[in-house]
Amino acid sequence: MNAFEGTVRLVGERLVLRPFGLDDAGALIEVIRAEEDFLPPNFPTALEAEPIAWFLQEGVHKVQHFGLGIHLAVTERYTGDLIGTIGLFKVDWSHLTSEVGYGMRPGARGRGYATEALRLVSDWALHDCGLFRVELRAMVTNRASIRVAEKAGYLREGVARGAERDADGVSRDMIVFSRIGTDPPLPGAPGPHADGASARLVADDEEGRYQ
Repeated sequence: MNAFEGTVRLVGERLVLRPFGLDDAGALIEVIRAEEDFLPPNFPTALEAEPIAWFLQEGVHKVQHFGLGIHLAVTERYTGDLIGTIGLFKVDWSHLTSEVGYGMRPGARGRGYATEALRLVSDWALHDCGLFRVELRAMVTNRASIRVAEKAGYLREGVARGAERDADGVSRDMIVFSRIGTDPPLPGAPGPHADGASARLVADDEEGRYQ
């Protein structure tokens, strides 16, 4: 089963979530040069033209083609600027579950973009793709990402002890959140946009590193 087939475009109040493409090469090169810390672990980190081009045209889309997940560019709706990335991973179609992760560029943090993107992709996954559960994990010390999860309608389930190793090799505790398909609609949530997405969100402080 693969409910991620075709081109995915989710439109919110201020954001558009769309597939990565070769036109994103300039922004990705800028991100790599500035050593910004928001990209998923499998994204390029070296300034090499051919690997970057291959990744944006083919590599980033492979998980989607196999139904194992999806990577989407988070862009500003009216300027088209790349301001982050969000994706689903660890998709299990037999149990209709997945995890979600996101990251925002430093200049886009603290403006509610992560919450809007998280709501958009979560609503799409649960209501259009047929997934029943989407899980999100955040370090217990990352208060901003905890707020993003809560504002996007995720419920705190507990703490997974020592669930993730940080850059220093220390195993850190992670708070586990989830949304499921039978959760009630979020208060004040609008109806879908023409492109099948929805959003009208209030900006708040937020962490932008990939979660």
